[in-house]
Amino acid sequence: MTFTLDENLLSQLEVAWNGGDKPLDTLAGLLERIGDGVRDPSLRNPLRESGILDFVLKVLPTEELDLSLKRQCLRVLGNGCADCDENRAKLVESGQLRTVIRFLNDRSLLPLLLPVLYNVIVDYEPAQLQVCEAGLSKALVALLQEGSLQPGGDHDQVLHLINNIFELLVSQKPEPDLADPSTPAVFLALAGGSPSGLPSLELFNGFCTVALAYLTYESLQPAFLSSASNILHLQQAFYNACFSYENLPEPDLDDLDQLKTVCTTFVTLLADLSAHPSFSELYPISSSPVSRKFLLWLSSAEFANQHLRTAACLCLGNLSRSDEASTALVADPDFHVHTHLASLLAQALDPSNTAVPATPQLLHAILSFAKNLAIPQGNKIPIGEAFLPDLLAGAWIKTAVQPQVQFAAVSLARLLLVNAPGNVAKLCKPLAADFKHTEKEEVKSYFHLLMTLGARSDLEPTKIETARGVMSVVRALQATTAQEGEDKVEVLDKKDWGTTREEFYEVHGPLIARHLTHLLAQGKYPALRSEVLFVLALLARSTDGGASVVLRVLNEGTEAVKKLAVAVTGSEEVAAGLEGESGDSGRIEEVKDEKEEDKPAEVTSIMEGLNLNPQQAETKPSAAATAKDRENGLVLVAEILRNHSKELKGPRKDVFEEILKKGTELLQEDRKGN
Repeated sequence: MTFTLDENLLSQLEVAWNGGDKPLDTLAGLLERIGDGVRDPSLRNPLRESGILDFVLKVLPTEELDLSLKRQCLRVLGNGCADCDENRAKLVESGQLRTVIRFLNDRSLLPLLLPVLYNVIVDYEPAQLQVCEAGLSKALVALLQEGSLQPGGDHDQVLHLINNIFELLVSQKPEPDLADPSTPAVFLALAGGSPSGLPSLELFNGFCTVALAYLTYESLQPAFLSSASNILHLQQAFYNACFSYENLPEPDLDDLDQLKTVCTTFVTLLADLSAHPSFSELYPISSSPVSRKFLLWLSSAEFANQHLRTAACLCLGNLSRSDEASTALVADPDFHVHTHLASLLAQALDPSNTAVPATPQLLHAILSFAKNLAIPQGNKIPIGEAFLPDLLAGAWIKTAVQPQVQFAAVSLARLLLVNAPGNVAKLCKPLAADFKHTEKEEVKSYFHLLMTLGARSDLEPTKIETARGVMSVVRALQATTAQEGEDKVEVLDKKDWGTTREEFYEVHGPLIARHLTHLLAQGKYPALRSEVLFVLALLARSTDGGASVVLRVLNEGTEAVKKLAVAVTGSEEVAAGLEGESGDSGRIEEVKDEKEEDKPAEVTSIMEGLNLNPQQAETKPSAAATAKDRENGLVLVAEILRNHSKELKGPRKDVFEEILKKGTELLQEDRKGN
């Protein structure tokens, strides 16, 4: 007999509901037939149009509803709403999804109830929002916390459906405020496994995906972070993701792809959590097993995995944001973390090493962590001993196709050079005979290599960092005394570069000038322009090659001279005579006027009268910074005019004389004002 959903069938349902012989059996039987029938998509609209769906929604909330009727009503809803938004809309409008959720209290309905809920809410936003507001996630978390649902055997299908439902709920806007704060911890505990073993890969991916998605909500993070057991569950689940599913006999390729995504998400989330303001207070490096686990991931061969080690670098980098923590990680024999980082970098750069692939993310994490550690002054020498010169030089070369990673490697070098003449000495050594590089031109030293690669980079931050490193090298070269409490370090080995700095500047001068010119000409960082003026002033007074570098800076192009003019006089106007010159316009001819022979003496008189000396630049814009820039610019201009005016190209001599004149007047006014 053909089964149809019409008013006659509705009448039979009403009669059975209101009384008659064996009404419950009759009603349950009719509903069972309807539930079976609406598996056919063509009967889902008639289910609604006949009024039968309304009847089921009327019966559903009845107090003490018979279990068999509950089952059959749920079957009608689950099958009748599958892929039918009109029926779903009717269910949502009725508000009876709350009743369906209350049925979770009857555990015997669970295998039926979860598929019904999933069929109703999948691909239908209004139903997802309603069950979210009705507290479905809290009810399901309470169910999981009972502990009766464990991966393995008969429970896997139920747990799979729970994962799917949570993946839909987590994207709803109210969910972070309505969810049980323990939600991510509950799922991570399931992902961590039980005495009976680990969940299947499909289930594991689902547990982790749900937990990590909920933890992206900042409102849920404080509660999660407050318990060390939660973090340990997170670490264990991450370890499982990296190691526990490596040798499955016939893994599903989609599951393996999802596992890769899970591993990457763990790295990102751990970095975010460890950056939380409370993390370093709750889990100090010195005593917490949570932080010690990160150290193990970094140092132990047992944890040789790119994702674990990337996460360890990021997390420890966040934990070492104070000088105290950074110093402890380097100086404490229990840590000596810089040696582990150097070893990891060497492995990652070694093409024959297959244990931990050199992903850009891992390389960047290693170098960024090392940068954090290199900030405290006391750490620079031990880190320099671990990284300079060959290891870091190798990183500059091998990351050339990864600009952001190369930037991190150059930036680390720059940090290690600041006020660290011992590290500068390492960088200034000639390249080792067995050091391999791909440069076509001859490279004389590690410093030469750094400047060559920095000049070639297309990334402006890399050019800037290289130039800042160049300034640190020059300052070390020009230093005449050691800092207080330090022994004087000879930056240049006499057997390498002769008895003076002249040979070194002869080899490196063109590239030094190129980078200092770039810093002087750029307009984005005034503090760096101030610093380069100070360095150029030091070089201008050099009698063994440094002044030749300054001449290169001042003779190349016009932008650097314009910035010099602005620093000394406050205006580019005095440099207007340089406009329109093209390339090398030749040297100024030797002046015949006898008065010109008195110029050096005149300049000397000005310098002595003003007591001009290089002034350490200020780091922030201020009147004092402007005054120091002016004085450094005047030292620079005066020294060149006094000793090297005949080597200036084009109209520069006239321009510099005008800069000196106006700058002198302004400096005198500055000093009168003070």
